[in-house]
Amino acid sequence: MLLLYFNGFNSGIPEDWSDNRKISGVEDFALRQGFRFAPCTVDYRCAQERSAEILQRVDEDLRSDSGQVILSGASLGGWFARIVQVKLARRRPGLATEVLAFNPAFDLGLHGHVLLGPQVNTVTQERYEWAAEDSKGLGRLEQSVDYDASLPLFVYVDKGDEVIDWRASAARHEGIARFRSFEGGSHLFEHVREALDDFAAARNMPEY
Repeated sequence: MLLLYFNGFNSGIPEDWSDNRKISGVEDFALRQGFRFAPCTVDYRCAQERSAEILQRVDEDLRSDSGQVILSGASLGGWFARIVQVKLARRRPGLATEVLAFNPAFDLGLHGHVLLGPQVNTVTQERYEWAAEDSKGLGRLEQSVDYDASLPLFVYVDKGDEVIDWRASAARHEGIARFRSFEGGSHLFEHVREALDDFAAARNMPEY
């Protein structure tokens, strides 16, 4: 069993994530549930290529379709987790997959333009320019899958998210996800423990 975790926009997986509540919380959940934890840094300028690499990694790590894969991430990482899940289900239809997303981005084909301009990666400190073609690449990747596919999707958001309106997220994920919102918080997502407790309980329900 494998749990992959993807970073958000302008971020990455630090060498030491012990003080990162999201990553360390998901790692602890994975180990307690018997999953191998595999955090993956994603440079979203290369999202298409990175998704192909991750699919290949899953093929190498889980050769039997009797395995389980949880794809998790925050913000753009939550969106990316859903993209990879749909691609993986198409590639390995017998493999059980679930997505665990915190304050996920959505509809990048419509909203990718908000990323345009000078950027700084908070982990590597790299400075670069996010170009229109980079946003178009995310849109093309999104259009290559059925984002609304009937596959287990768990979405957890903070109502205090200053980047993504939780009400818009609720409307977008209605009917395709188990959606739970928490009072307060921020885009960093402060309710990891509560979300993981709900996820642990809900994923064992008959409808999932």
